[in-house]
Amino acid sequence: MGELEKILLSWQEFGVLSEKLANKLKSKYNKEIDVVIGIAKGGLPISVYLANSLGAQWDSIRIRSYTSDGVRGKMELLHDLHTDIRGKTVMLVDDIVDEGKTMEFAIKYLNEKYHPKKIITTSLILKPRSEFRPDNYTQERSEWIVFPWEPEK
Repeated sequence: MGELEKILLSWQEFGVLSEKLANKLKSKYNKEIDVVIGIAKGGLPISVYLANSLGAQWDSIRIRSYTSDGVRGKMELLHDLHTDIRGKTVMLVDDIVDEGKTMEFAIKYLNEKYHPKKIITTSLILKPRSEFRPDNYTQERSEWIVFPWEPEK
């Protein structure tokens, strides 16, 4: 298998996609979301934007799943929530859903530990090959996406 084409996403493109997603979520959920949870590191910028747009509380978790570009390692929780989400409707956000393993791990963890009322999954970008499909995303892209906060490699 050949190397994936890399697409450099600019801050401007990130802003346009973020606004498009926020508008979609505001009309779809209309203040239903209590807490937006970003999956660090990549999900932090979009989750903060969405929390502010939706008027929701914000928190984050950090899960390590990649050891380097495209190499999956063992899933492990590195940073837990500071917010009690028991009985609340939460939106779990990541920048990209590649295979969906990180999102699945996070959902299982949050359900087992916190028992939220509902978890709504959201991603800026979805890879077409992903077995997991988030409830919300802006576009499907098969290329390797380099986000504006990442170093170009």
